[in-house]
Amino acid sequence: MRGNLTGAVWRLAIFVVVCALGFVVMMLVFGQSRIQSEKLYRAEFSDVSGLAQDDFVRIAGVEVGKVKKISIEPNSLVSVEFSVDDTVVLTKGTRAAVRWADVFGGRYLSLEEGVGAAQRLEPGTTIPTERTLPALDLDSLIGGFRPLFRALDPDQVNALTGQLIAALQGQGTTVSSFLSQTAAVTSTLADRDELIGQVITNLNTVLGSLGDRTAQVDKAVTSLSELVQGLSDRKTDISNAVAYTNAAAGTVADLLQQARQSAQKVVGETDRAAGIVVADHDYFDDFLNTLPDAYQILGRQGIYGDFYTFYLCDVVFKLNGKGGQPVYVKVAGQTSGRCAPR
Repeated sequence: MRGNLTGAVWRLAIFVVVCALGFVVMMLVFGQSRIQSEKLYRAEFSDVSGLAQDDFVRIAGVEVGKVKKISIEPNSLVSVEFSVDDTVVLTKGTRAAVRWADVFGGRYLSLEEGVGAAQRLEPGTTIPTERTLPALDLDSLIGGFRPLFRALDPDQVNALTGQLIAALQGQGTTVSSFLSQTAAVTSTLADRDELIGQVITNLNTVLGSLGDRTAQVDKAVTSLSELVQGLSDRKTDISNAVAYTNAAAGTVADLLQQARQSAQKVVGETDRAAGIVVADHDYFDDFLNTLPDAYQILGRQGIYGDFYTFYLCDVVFKLNGKGGQPVYVKVAGQTSGRCAPR
């Protein structure tokens, strides 16, 4: 009797230990916790739009840490405190950049090796703004085109956007050269607005003299005179519009020159994602069809507050068996209540 009780206690103890270890492993996996030690660094940015706490820190696409804290400094710069694995070595030439993680607006902090000393960067050191790069703000990029688009007809807008897309994909002429030529033309027109005004005034006088000839010519000249007079009265607005177009062209050229590499990478990743979806369109169609039902289930789960209630029905370990084949070991489970098969 005592031997059976001792064996049952030992089996129960082993079961409890295995369950506790499994629970700890699940918490580490699903909580994305790190066992290895970490080192803390800081980086100063002029803008970190879209970057949030707990976003990933990556080197060459490999996750090496997380963003710990984002704060505003008294000098109006943004200080980003981040951690990296103890095995990662940063140097005094390391650059920090905020990159796009996906097309939905997610960001991550990228560490890249730049030009500079190869000495080790001690933990707690701050990477200055000279070696940081903020993320491209697509809203500002599109908004910067509005003054230019308003001054063009639809055909010109289509031609310009076609050249921009080709340049962002690394094809065709450079946008910088294209907009520099546009800026040169608009600057020339803006510098000669006084001469244009004088020509319009003299033309108005000549047309007034011709208006005394015949009634037909007088009617035509009068209409043209009113048109020219209207242009003369609006010469200040016209010159301002040309100057604004010039400023917008210069701004867009600088912005696209800085953002070309990032935008090209976004276009390439978008094309790669689209190819994956097309290759497995049956799964994607089924996913879209079942997504509303899944959202309704999740909505019902969160109806009691800002939390979700889940029930642990089965605990199964996946092990590597002979020849690399997976072996599934069921540790615990129940088939009654909410876990009953339907």
